[in-house]
Amino acid sequence: METRILPYWFLIFTIGFGWFSLAPLVPVLENYFGVPLSSILFIISAYGYSMAILGLLAGFLSAKFTTRSVLLISSILSFIGLLGRALSNDFSTFFLFAIIASLAYPLAIAPVGSIAKSIFKGRTNTVVGISVGILFIGMALGSFFSPSILSFIGLRGTLLLTAILALIAMVLIIPLLRSYPSHYERSLKGSFNPGMVKNWYVGLAVASISVMFGSISSVILQIHGVVTLLAVSMGGFLTGLSFLGSGLGAIILPSLLENRLRLGLILTGLLTFFSAITAVISISFTVNFPLIALGYFLFGFFGNAYWSMAMASTTLYVNDPAKAGFATSMYSVITNVGVSVIPVTIGVLFNDNSTIAEGVIIVVIIEFIAALLSFFLKS
Repeated sequence: METRILPYWFLIFTIGFGWFSLAPLVPVLENYFGVPLSSILFIISAYGYSMAILGLLAGFLSAKFTTRSVLLISSILSFIGLLGRALSNDFSTFFLFAIIASLAYPLAIAPVGSIAKSIFKGRTNTVVGISVGILFIGMALGSFFSPSILSFIGLRGTLLLTAILALIAMVLIIPLLRSYPSHYERSLKGSFNPGMVKNWYVGLAVASISVMFGSISSVILQIHGVVTLLAVSMGGFLTGLSFLGSGLGAIILPSLLENRLRLGLILTGLLTFFSAITAVISISFTVNFPLIALGYFLFGFFGNAYWSMAMASTTLYVNDPAKAGFATSMYSVITNVGVSVIPVTIGVLFNDNSTIAEGVIIVVIIEFIAALLSFFLKS
Protein backbone atom coordinates (compact mmCIF):
# COMPACT_ATOMS: atom_id res chain seq x y z
CA MET A 1 0.00 0.00 0.00
CA GLU A 2 1.47 3.35 -1.02
CA THR A 3 2.27 5.67 1.87
CA ARG A 4 0.88 8.76 0.12
CA ILE A 5 -2.64 7.60 0.96
CA LEU A 6 -1.92 7.70 4.73
CA PRO A 7 -2.35 11.49 5.22
CA TYR A 8 -5.70 11.25 3.42
CA TRP A 9 -6.81 8.48 5.75
CA PHE A 10 -5.70 10.47 8.79
CA LEU A 11 -7.70 13.47 7.55
CA ILE A 12 -10.80 11.28 7.26
CA PHE A 13 -10.20 9.87 10.74
CA THR A 14 -9.98 13.35 12.30
CA ILE A 15 -13.20 14.40 10.56
CA GLY A 16 -15.04 11.37 11.97
CA PHE A 17 -13.51 11.84 15.43
CA GLY A 18 -14.34 15.53 15.55
CA TRP A 19 -17.86 14.87 14.32
CA PHE A 20 -19.03 12.22 16.80
CA SER A 21 -17.01 13.36 19.79
CA LEU A 22 -19.96 15.72 20.19
CA ALA A 23 -22.56 12.94 20.48
CA PRO A 24 -21.95 11.97 24.14
CA LEU A 25 -21.44 15.64 25.06
CA VAL A 26 -24.93 16.75 23.96
CA PRO A 27 -26.25 17.30 27.54
CA VAL A 28 -23.05 19.18 28.49
CA LEU A 29 -23.27 21.46 25.44
CA GLU A 30 -26.97 21.97 26.02
CA ASN A 31 -26.33 23.23 29.57
CA TYR A 32 -23.17 25.17 28.68
CA PHE A 33 -24.81 27.24 25.94
CA GLY A 34 -28.32 27.23 27.42
CA VAL A 35 -29.96 26.06 24.20
CA PRO A 36 -32.59 23.36 23.51
CA LEU A 37 -31.60 19.80 22.73
CA SER A 38 -32.73 20.11 19.11
CA SER A 39 -30.13 22.81 18.45
CA ILE A 40 -27.22 20.57 19.46
CA LEU A 41 -28.63 17.57 17.60
CA PHE A 42 -28.92 19.67 14.45
CA ILE A 43 -25.20 20.42 14.60
CA ILE A 44 -24.42 16.70 14.70
CA SER A 45 -26.76 16.02 11.78
CA ALA A 46 -25.28 18.96 9.84
CA TYR A 47 -22.55 16.68 8.48
CA GLY A 48 -25.18 14.59 6.72
CA TYR A 49 -26.88 17.66 5.31
CA SER A 50 -23.51 18.99 4.13
CA MET A 51 -22.92 15.78 2.21
CA ALA A 52 -26.41 15.83 0.72
CA ILE A 53 -26.04 19.44 -0.39
CA LEU A 54 -22.35 19.63 -1.32
CA GLY A 55 -21.49 16.05 -2.23
CA LEU A 56 -22.05 16.53 -5.96
CA LEU A 57 -20.18 19.83 -5.89
CA ALA A 58 -17.22 18.11 -4.23
CA GLY A 59 -17.18 15.42 -6.90
CA PHE A 60 -17.55 18.05 -9.63
CA LEU A 61 -14.64 20.09 -8.27
CA SER A 62 -12.39 17.06 -7.97
CA ALA A 63 -13.22 16.14 -11.56
CA LYS A 64 -13.00 19.57 -13.18
CA PHE A 65 -9.93 20.64 -11.22
CA THR A 66 -7.96 18.18 -9.09
CA THR A 67 -8.46 16.10 -5.99
CA ARG A 68 -5.52 18.08 -4.60
CA SER A 69 -7.47 21.33 -4.44
CA VAL A 70 -10.54 19.66 -2.91
CA LEU A 71 -8.54 17.90 -0.18
CA LEU A 72 -6.58 21.07 0.58
CA ILE A 73 -9.82 23.01 1.07
CA SER A 74 -11.22 20.15 3.16
CA SER A 75 -8.25 20.07 5.55
CA ILE A 76 -8.27 23.87 5.96
CA LEU A 77 -12.02 24.05 6.61
CA SER A 78 -11.82 21.19 9.10
CA PHE A 79 -9.09 22.90 11.13
CA ILE A 80 -10.68 26.36 11.04
CA GLY A 81 -14.11 24.97 11.91
CA LEU A 82 -12.96 22.78 14.79
CA LEU A 83 -10.66 25.48 16.22
CA GLY A 84 -13.39 28.11 16.05
CA ARG A 85 -15.82 25.64 17.61
CA ALA A 86 -13.44 25.08 20.53
CA LEU A 87 -12.85 28.78 21.15
CA SER A 88 -16.50 29.85 20.91
CA ASN A 89 -18.09 31.51 23.93
CA ASP A 90 -21.64 31.73 22.59
CA PHE A 91 -23.84 29.32 20.69
CA SER A 92 -24.19 31.37 17.51
CA THR A 93 -20.41 31.36 17.03
CA PHE A 94 -20.19 27.70 17.97
CA PHE A 95 -22.92 26.91 15.45
CA LEU A 96 -21.20 28.87 12.66
CA PHE A 97 -17.84 27.18 13.10
CA ALA A 98 -19.45 23.75 13.50
CA ILE A 99 -21.09 24.23 10.09
CA ILE A 100 -17.72 25.23 8.61
CA ALA A 101 -16.17 22.06 10.04
CA SER A 102 -18.99 19.95 8.57
CA LEU A 103 -18.15 21.18 5.06
CA ALA A 104 -14.87 19.25 5.24
CA TYR A 105 -16.79 15.95 5.26
CA PRO A 106 -18.19 15.96 1.70
CA LEU A 107 -15.04 17.52 0.30
CA ALA A 108 -12.94 14.67 1.73
CA ILE A 109 -15.29 11.71 1.25
CA ALA A 110 -17.34 12.36 -1.88
CA PRO A 111 -14.44 12.18 -4.39
CA VAL A 112 -12.89 9.06 -2.83
CA GLY A 113 -13.40 7.21 -6.12
CA SER A 114 -10.97 9.54 -7.88
CA ILE A 115 -8.29 8.93 -5.27
CA ALA A 116 -8.80 5.18 -5.22
CA LYS A 117 -8.92 4.71 -8.98
CA SER A 118 -6.04 7.05 -9.85
CA ILE A 119 -3.54 5.95 -7.20
CA PHE A 120 -4.46 2.28 -6.78
CA LYS A 121 -5.56 0.92 -10.11
CA GLY A 122 -7.13 -2.50 -9.62
CA ARG A 123 -7.60 -2.03 -5.87
CA THR A 124 -10.46 0.46 -5.84
CA ASN A 125 -12.67 -1.80 -3.73
CA THR A 126 -10.04 -2.12 -1.01
CA VAL A 127 -9.17 1.58 -0.88
CA VAL A 128 -12.79 2.75 -0.81
CA GLY A 129 -13.55 0.22 1.94
CA ILE A 130 -10.60 1.24 4.09
CA SER A 131 -11.34 4.94 3.58
CA VAL A 132 -14.98 4.59 4.65
CA GLY A 133 -13.95 2.26 7.48
CA ILE A 134 -11.46 4.76 8.87
CA LEU A 135 -14.16 7.44 8.93
CA PHE A 136 -16.37 5.16 11.02
CA ILE A 137 -13.50 4.15 13.31
CA GLY A 138 -12.95 7.85 13.95
CA MET A 139 -16.66 8.30 14.69
CA ALA A 140 -16.66 5.30 17.04
CA LEU A 141 -13.57 6.41 18.95
CA GLY A 142 -14.88 9.95 19.22
CA SER A 143 -18.14 8.62 20.66
CA PHE A 144 -16.41 6.18 23.01
CA PHE A 145 -13.63 8.40 24.38
CA SER A 146 -14.90 11.99 24.48
CA PRO A 147 -16.65 11.49 27.87
CA SER A 148 -13.36 10.27 29.39
CA ILE A 149 -11.41 13.10 27.77
CA LEU A 150 -14.02 15.53 29.11
CA SER A 151 -13.45 14.30 32.66
CA PHE A 152 -9.70 14.98 32.36
CA ILE A 153 -9.43 18.26 30.43
CA GLY A 154 -12.94 19.70 30.39
CA LEU A 155 -15.22 20.74 27.55
CA ARG A 156 -12.96 23.32 25.93
CA GLY A 157 -9.94 21.03 26.17
CA THR A 158 -11.90 18.20 24.56
CA LEU A 159 -12.96 20.44 21.68
CA LEU A 160 -9.41 21.81 21.32
CA LEU A 161 -8.07 18.27 21.03
CA THR A 162 -10.19 17.69 17.93
CA ALA A 163 -8.78 20.92 16.45
CA ILE A 164 -5.21 19.82 17.20
CA LEU A 165 -5.83 16.53 15.39
CA ALA A 166 -7.22 18.49 12.43
CA LEU A 167 -4.12 20.71 12.42
CA ILE A 168 -1.86 17.65 12.33
CA ALA A 169 -3.92 16.24 9.44
CA MET A 170 -3.57 19.50 7.50
CA VAL A 171 0.18 19.68 8.11
CA LEU A 172 0.63 16.08 6.96
CA ILE A 173 -1.50 16.25 3.83
CA ILE A 174 -0.32 19.54 2.31
CA PRO A 175 3.23 18.45 1.32
CA LEU A 176 1.99 15.15 -0.12
CA LEU A 177 -0.80 16.61 -2.24
CA ARG A 178 1.59 17.35 -5.10
CA SER A 179 2.25 13.61 -5.45
CA TYR A 180 -1.46 12.95 -6.11
CA PRO A 181 -2.38 12.49 -9.80
CA SER A 182 -3.70 15.62 -11.49
CA HIS A 183 -3.76 14.91 -15.21
CA TYR A 184 -6.74 12.99 -16.47
CA GLU A 185 -9.82 13.58 -18.58
CA ARG A 186 -11.91 16.55 -17.45
CA SER A 187 -15.15 15.78 -19.28
CA LEU A 188 -17.97 14.46 -17.09
CA LYS A 189 -19.87 13.07 -20.03
CA GLY A 190 -20.75 9.48 -19.21
CA SER A 191 -20.41 9.91 -15.43
CA PHE A 192 -23.97 8.71 -14.93
CA ASN A 193 -25.21 5.28 -15.93
CA PRO A 194 -28.77 4.06 -15.19
CA GLY A 195 -27.30 0.91 -13.65
CA MET A 196 -25.96 3.02 -10.78
CA VAL A 197 -29.50 3.45 -9.46
CA LYS A 198 -29.35 -0.10 -8.05
CA ASN A 199 -26.21 0.85 -6.14
CA TRP A 200 -27.87 4.02 -4.90
CA TYR A 201 -30.73 2.04 -3.40
CA VAL A 202 -28.29 -0.23 -1.56
CA GLY A 203 -26.39 2.76 -0.14
CA LEU A 204 -29.60 4.49 0.89
CA ALA A 205 -31.13 1.36 2.46
CA VAL A 206 -28.08 0.40 4.51
CA ALA A 207 -27.01 3.86 5.71
CA SER A 208 -30.48 5.17 6.55
CA ILE A 209 -31.51 2.09 8.54
CA SER A 210 -28.16 2.11 10.33
CA VAL A 211 -28.70 5.71 11.42
CA MET A 212 -32.28 4.89 12.39
CA PHE A 213 -31.14 2.00 14.59
CA GLY A 214 -28.87 4.39 16.47
CA SER A 215 -31.58 7.01 16.93
CA ILE A 216 -34.32 4.68 18.17
CA SER A 217 -32.38 2.42 20.54
CA SER A 218 -32.79 4.52 23.70
CA VAL A 219 -36.46 5.21 22.96
CA ILE A 220 -37.32 1.54 22.47
CA LEU A 221 -35.42 0.49 25.59
CA GLN A 222 -37.48 3.03 27.55
CA ILE A 223 -40.68 1.55 26.10
CA HIS A 224 -39.48 -1.84 27.36
CA GLY A 225 -39.23 -0.40 30.87
CA VAL A 226 -35.53 0.44 31.10
CA VAL A 227 -35.03 3.57 33.23
CA THR A 228 -34.15 6.69 31.25
CA LEU A 229 -30.53 7.17 32.33
CA LEU A 230 -29.69 3.52 31.74
CA ALA A 231 -31.55 3.51 28.42
CA VAL A 232 -29.55 6.54 27.24
CA SER A 233 -26.28 4.94 28.34
CA MET A 234 -27.13 1.63 26.67
CA GLY A 235 -28.28 3.42 23.53
CA GLY A 236 -25.01 5.32 23.32
CA PHE A 237 -23.06 2.10 23.71
CA LEU A 238 -25.09 0.42 20.96
CA THR A 239 -24.46 3.35 18.60
CA GLY A 240 -20.72 3.30 19.26
CA LEU A 241 -20.67 -0.47 18.84
CA SER A 242 -22.46 -0.16 15.51
CA PHE A 243 -19.92 2.43 14.33
CA LEU A 244 -17.05 0.21 15.44
CA GLY A 245 -18.52 -2.70 13.50
CA SER A 246 -19.03 -0.41 10.50
CA GLY A 247 -15.40 0.65 10.53
CA LEU A 248 -14.01 -2.85 10.92
CA GLY A 249 -16.34 -4.31 8.31
CA ALA A 250 -15.46 -1.70 5.69
CA ILE A 251 -11.74 -2.14 6.31
CA ILE A 252 -11.59 -5.95 6.46
CA LEU A 253 -14.15 -7.44 4.08
CA PRO A 254 -13.66 -5.37 0.88
CA SER A 255 -9.91 -5.99 0.97
CA LEU A 256 -10.39 -9.73 1.48
CA LEU A 257 -12.88 -9.86 -1.39
CA GLU A 258 -11.09 -7.46 -3.76
CA ASN A 259 -10.70 -10.05 -6.49
CA ARG A 260 -14.09 -11.66 -5.84
CA LEU A 261 -16.31 -8.61 -6.02
CA ARG A 262 -19.44 -10.43 -7.17
CA LEU A 263 -19.12 -12.99 -4.39
CA GLY A 264 -18.39 -10.21 -1.93
CA LEU A 265 -21.43 -8.17 -2.92
CA ILE A 266 -23.78 -11.16 -2.67
CA LEU A 267 -22.26 -12.43 0.57
CA THR A 268 -22.30 -9.08 2.36
CA GLY A 269 -25.75 -8.28 0.94
CA LEU A 270 -27.26 -11.45 2.39
CA LEU A 271 -25.44 -11.15 5.72
CA THR A 272 -26.54 -7.52 5.99
CA PHE A 273 -30.15 -8.67 5.58
CA PHE A 274 -29.89 -11.37 8.25
CA SER A 275 -28.07 -9.11 10.71
CA ALA A 276 -30.69 -6.39 10.13
CA ILE A 277 -33.40 -8.91 11.07
CA THR A 278 -31.46 -9.83 14.23
CA ALA A 279 -31.02 -6.18 15.20
CA VAL A 280 -34.55 -4.95 14.54
CA ILE A 281 -36.36 -7.94 16.07
CA SER A 282 -34.16 -8.10 19.18
CA ILE A 283 -34.40 -4.36 19.92
CA SER A 284 -38.15 -4.27 19.17
CA PHE A 285 -39.38 -7.31 21.07
CA THR A 286 -36.78 -8.17 23.74
CA VAL A 287 -34.56 -6.66 26.40
CA ASN A 288 -31.82 -9.21 25.73
CA PHE A 289 -28.98 -6.69 25.62
CA PRO A 290 -26.22 -9.11 24.47
CA LEU A 291 -28.40 -10.20 21.53
CA ILE A 292 -29.26 -6.59 20.67
CA ALA A 293 -25.58 -5.61 20.87
CA LEU A 294 -24.64 -8.53 18.62
CA GLY A 295 -27.27 -7.50 16.06
CA TYR A 296 -26.09 -3.89 16.07
CA PHE A 297 -22.42 -4.83 15.69
CA LEU A 298 -23.06 -7.35 12.91
CA PHE A 299 -25.33 -4.98 11.00
CA GLY A 300 -22.60 -2.36 11.18
CA PHE A 301 -19.90 -4.88 10.22
CA PHE A 302 -21.64 -6.45 7.22
CA GLY A 303 -23.78 -3.45 6.31
CA ASN A 304 -20.96 -0.97 5.92
CA ALA A 305 -18.85 -3.51 4.04
CA TYR A 306 -21.78 -3.95 1.64
CA TRP A 307 -22.23 -0.16 1.47
CA SER A 308 -18.54 0.34 0.66
CA MET A 309 -18.45 -2.40 -1.97
CA ALA A 310 -21.60 -1.03 -3.61
CA MET A 311 -19.94 2.38 -3.68
CA ALA A 312 -16.78 0.95 -5.28
CA SER A 313 -19.02 -0.85 -7.78
CA THR A 314 -20.22 2.52 -9.12
CA THR A 315 -16.70 3.25 -10.39
CA LEU A 316 -16.98 0.26 -12.75
CA TYR A 317 -19.54 2.18 -14.80
CA VAL A 318 -16.94 4.81 -15.75
CA ASN A 319 -13.50 4.79 -17.33
CA ASP A 320 -11.34 7.44 -15.69
CA PRO A 321 -10.61 8.78 -12.18
CA ALA A 322 -12.41 12.09 -12.69
CA LYS A 323 -15.67 10.37 -13.52
CA ALA A 324 -15.08 7.83 -10.73
CA GLY A 325 -15.00 10.64 -8.19
CA PHE A 326 -18.25 12.07 -9.51
CA ALA A 327 -19.81 8.59 -9.49
CA THR A 328 -18.98 8.05 -5.83
CA SER A 329 -20.15 11.60 -5.09
CA MET A 330 -23.59 10.85 -6.54
CA TYR A 331 -23.71 7.67 -4.45
CA SER A 332 -22.82 9.60 -1.28
CA VAL A 333 -25.41 12.27 -1.95
CA ILE A 334 -28.27 9.80 -2.50
CA THR A 335 -27.21 7.92 0.62
CA ASN A 336 -27.38 11.05 2.75
CA VAL A 337 -30.71 12.08 1.27
CA GLY A 338 -31.99 8.74 2.55
CA VAL A 339 -30.37 9.36 5.94
CA SER A 340 -32.20 12.67 6.24
CA VAL A 341 -35.60 11.19 5.33
CA ILE A 342 -35.99 7.51 6.29
CA PRO A 343 -35.02 7.61 10.00
CA VAL A 344 -37.53 10.40 10.58
CA THR A 345 -40.42 8.82 8.69
CA ILE A 346 -39.93 5.19 9.74
CA GLY A 347 -38.29 5.75 13.12
CA VAL A 348 -41.48 7.22 14.59
CA LEU A 349 -43.15 3.82 14.17
CA PHE A 350 -40.84 2.48 16.90
CA ASN A 351 -42.04 5.08 19.40
CA ASP A 352 -45.19 3.14 20.30
CA ASN A 353 -45.88 -0.51 21.03
CA SER A 354 -48.87 -0.44 18.70
CA THR A 355 -46.76 0.43 15.62
CA ILE A 356 -43.45 -1.33 16.34
CA ALA A 357 -44.44 -4.44 14.37
CA GLU A 358 -45.27 -2.25 11.37
CA GLY A 359 -41.85 -0.63 11.60
CA VAL A 360 -40.14 -4.02 11.79
CA ILE A 361 -41.94 -5.23 8.65
CA ILE A 362 -40.92 -2.11 6.69
CA VAL A 363 -37.27 -2.45 7.75
CA VAL A 364 -37.22 -6.13 6.74
CA ILE A 365 -38.68 -5.28 3.31
CA ILE A 366 -36.19 -2.46 2.72
CA GLU A 367 -33.22 -4.67 3.59
CA PHE A 368 -34.59 -7.65 1.65
CA ILE A 369 -34.72 -5.58 -1.54
CA ALA A 370 -31.17 -4.34 -0.87
CA ALA A 371 -29.98 -7.94 -0.43
CA LEU A 372 -31.75 -9.04 -3.60
CA LEU A 373 -30.05 -6.30 -5.60
CA SER A 374 -26.62 -7.69 -4.64
CA PHE A 375 -27.07 -10.30 -7.37
CA PHE A 376 -27.41 -7.57 -10.02
CA LEU A 377 -24.76 -4.97 -9.08
CA LYS A 378 -21.92 -4.44 -11.55
CA SER A 379 -18.84 -6.47 -10.68
